[in-house]
Amino acid sequence: MRKVLGAAIAVAVVWLVPAPASAWGFAAHQLIMKRAIELLPPELKPLFERYRDELVVRVTDPDVWRNAGWPDDPNHFVDFGMKELGPYPFAELPREYGAALEKFGATLLTRIGRLPWREAEEFGNLRRGFEGFKRGGPYAQEDVVLFSAVASHYIQDAHQPFHASNNFDGQLTGNTGIHARFERDLIERFASRLTLTPAPPTPITNPRDAAFDVLLASYTLVDPILKADRDAIAGKDTYDDDYFEKFFAGVRPILERRLSDSITATAGIIIGAWEQAGRPAVTLQGTRPIEKVKKPQQ
Repeated sequence: MRKVLGAAIAVAVVWLVPAPASAWGFAAHQLIMKRAIELLPPELKPLFERYRDELVVRVTDPDVWRNAGWPDDPNHFVDFGMKELGPYPFAELPREYGAALEKFGATLLTRIGRLPWREAEEFGNLRRGFEGFKRGGPYAQEDVVLFSAVASHYIQDAHQPFHASNNFDGQLTGNTGIHARFERDLIERFASRLTLTPAPPTPITNPRDAAFDVLLASYTLVDPILKADRDAIAGKDTYDDDYFEKFFAGVRPILERRLSDSITATAGIIIGAWEQAGRPAVTLQGTRPIEKVKKPQQ
């Protein structure tokens, strides 16, 4: 009962809290999740189709947690470009969490960001959720739905270029506000004009390194987006419809590719966790059977 009530509260909060400006906008996360479900294998698809609406809503849960005041913000990014990390590909940041923590300390590592390690943590939760089907766990379905949404959120964030840069809102280059203009405004304005071509997914079995690699690729896209922003606003003092048309034209290939890759990676995370769990049969649970009253022994 507690899990059902918690899910209902989370769904309600999603619709009451505005989308934050520091993650893929809600519309993007939900678009990615919808399309990722279509790529799942037939062994998984029935469960994910049954819970499609909940998954599409709950993929934004980690952003709601931040709005509720929970300390989740560092789990959504890595600020590549900080001088402490050295030049690209930022080899000064160890991929092993213990080594990174020992090198930088908890305070600085929080400033750098912890997305890859958070992705690995939630991937583990998802794997254990799938393992629940083998044990006949009573909440296997609910666990897989929750952790599929949560693990998907962080790998999706890694595909957003401004989650991979210390210039995360263009504040270092005079492009302030670019984060929301790129990830939220463009999708809300032009979703119907996007052409998304996700590749067939392959299982992701090392989520930490996968997240690091995605973030490094995202970082290389920051400068082209900033240039397109500057070109679109040239001679203007407002971000009007003409600006957004020009900005969209300048970044459309990047936006479409990152969204498409994110769809593929989302499916890959889910499939990878299922495979690491031993590919259990994912059953659809119906109404729980009526239980008999246990009477005390005489």
